[in-house]
Amino acid sequence: MRKIPQQQRSKELVARLVQATAQAIREHGMDKFTTHHVAEQAGVSVGSLYQYFDSRKDLVEALLEDVTLNLQQGLNALVLEKTTDLRQMVDRSVRFGMAFLRADDGLAIELVRNWYKLPTHNVVRLLQDTLLDFMRMYLLKNPLANNPERLHIRSFVIANSIVFTMIRAISEPNPFITDEELTLELIEMVISYLNA
Repeated sequence: MRKIPQQQRSKELVARLVQATAQAIREHGMDKFTTHHVAEQAGVSVGSLYQYFDSRKDLVEALLEDVTLNLQQGLNALVLEKTTDLRQMVDRSVRFGMAFLRADDGLAIELVRNWYKLPTHNVVRLLQDTLLDFMRMYLLKNPLANNPERLHIRSFVIANSIVFTMIRAISEPNPFITDEELTLELIEMVISYLNA
């Protein structure tokens, strides 16, 4: 039987603890999950958990790093798609965002509901930077007539408008707007703003 090196076992255990954190948040909510829940879900002792993470906060930060990495991979795939049609680019981006938030058995929604308590600056920065990349690609073939030098400001406004509108709508217990209606309105908002 092949021996697995200690470093690899450690990485595997950390990954298992991060996934167990996600499951504990799904089952108990952000405010009520405990390190005991995570340890139990991962099949380890609480003492083993504390060898790798000092607190719940550290577990959540590690989970957010994983979420950010998954988001980055999806956004990178979007950026690599060969299209310079603004409506198509915005449509794909907004639909990707909605699908990302609705995926993973409610984990993203629970994280979104608690965004103000979490270190989400890396996620928001990633969204802004990706949107800026999209806009630069678009401008290579379709220059904006109105203030292209303010592109970084526009990308900031658009990214935050989309993200916080989605957060607000998705975290609503009884939404007054469907995901599709929201998606279409966000697409129109972005295109109108860029063409203003």
